[in-house]
Amino acid sequence: MTFTSGNLRDQIVTATGASDGEYDVDGIVEEIVEKHGAVDIETLDTDEFWAIVGKHATA
Repeated sequence: MTFTSGNLRDQIVTATGASDGEYDVDGIVEEIVEKHGAVDIETLDTDEFWAIVGKHATA
């Protein structure tokens, strides 16, 4: 099965839904895809992932 940006978006929704705050999920997806391609978030460095998420906080 091919991992797609849709799969990535679903993972981000799950991860951010379990944390406080609101986030621009599409912006997070776009930044990750630009830097790494459509990848499973488990393959990213945890600190890098949450830094990207933090940059896209909306509330």
